[in-house]
Amino acid sequence: MPRALAILASLAALALPAAAEEITLRHGFGETTIDPDKVQRIVSVGYHEQDFLYALGLAPVGVHDWFGDHPYATGPWAEDERKAVGAEPEVQKGFEIDVEWVWEMQPDLILATFAPMDAALYAQLSQIAPVLGPPAEYPLWGGPWDAELRLIAQATGRETEAEAVIDRISAKVDAAVTAHPQFRGLSGTAAYFQNGQIVGYRSMDGANRLLASFGIKSPPVFDEMVGGSDRFQISPERFDLFDLDVLFWLVEAPSRAAIEALPSWQNTRAAREGRAIWASPQMMGAMSFQSPLSIEWALEPLTRMLAAASDGDPATSTEQTP
Repeated sequence: MPRALAILASLAALALPAAAEEITLRHGFGETTIDPDKVQRIVSVGYHEQDFLYALGLAPVGVHDWFGDHPYATGPWAEDERKAVGAEPEVQKGFEIDVEWVWEMQPDLILATFAPMDAALYAQLSQIAPVLGPPAEYPLWGGPWDAELRLIAQATGRETEAEAVIDRISAKVDAAVTAHPQFRGLSGTAAYFQNGQIVGYRSMDGANRLLASFGIKSPPVFDEMVGGSDRFQISPERFDLFDLDVLFWLVEAPSRAAIEALPSWQNTRAAREGRAIWASPQMMGAMSFQSPLSIEWALEPLTRMLAAASDGDPATSTEQTP
C-alpha cells in the first residue's frame, strides 16, 4: 500500500504544471532575483527602455520621458510597435527618477538599464520591486544595445524574441556595411554643442559605436579626454579635434547657426568639404536612443548621409530626406 501511494503521488506530481522558476540576473548594480513568468507590470525608469520592450512584444505600464515630447514618450521609430502591443503607458516627465511615481505604478519589475540611477537610488527602488540595472560587463551608459536587449529578455522570458530581433538588425547593418566599403578606415564621431562648448563622446557611446560598425572610428584621444565620465566639453577653439572625415552633429537649429557662425568652424576641412551631417530632430532622437528600433529606423537615411558627407564634395547634400 505505501508503495502504491508513492506511485500515485508521483503520477499526480507529473500531471501538475511545472512550477515557475526564479532566476538571478547580474547587472551593474548587483544581482536581482526574479520569476520571468510572473512579470506583468513593467515600469521603465530609464531613457530608452520602452523601445526594447516594444521590440520584444511587451507593453510597459509606465515609462520615463527623455526628449522630443512624443506621445507616450515613444519616438516615430517605435510607434508601430507600441500600437501593436496596445501600450498606452503612463509617462514620468523630468530627467530624474520620481520614486513616488514608480511606487504608484505598482510594478513587479523596474527597468533601469539606461537610467540616471546610483547605488542609493537602486536600493530605494528595490524596496518597491525587483530592479534590473545596466549590463554588468560595461560602464554606466556604455552597454551595447544587443547586450541590453538580451538582459531585458532574460528578465521577461523573451530570449527567443530577442535573438530574432538581433539577427534581423545585425543582418541589415551587415548589408549596409557591405554596400559601403568606402566607409572603412574613415575617422568620424558624433558631437553636441551646449553653452558655447563642443561636447564630445567616448568610443563606446551608442552613436559612435554604430559609426564604428561601418568602420568609421572616433579619435582614440576622446576616450582619454572623457576621464571617468561618458563625455567631455571643450572650447570651439579646438575644432581641430573634430576636423574628421565625418562629423555627425546632434544639435538643433539654433546651435547649428551658432556653430556655422564661428570662424574656428569655418576654417575646418569638415566645413569646407561638407563633411558635417546635421541631424533632423527625428534623426537626433534615433541616434541618441540607440535602441534596436531606432537603429533599424535610422539605418537607411544614415548610410545615405554618411556617403554624402564622406565624399569630400560640399555640393553633395547631407540633409536628411524622406
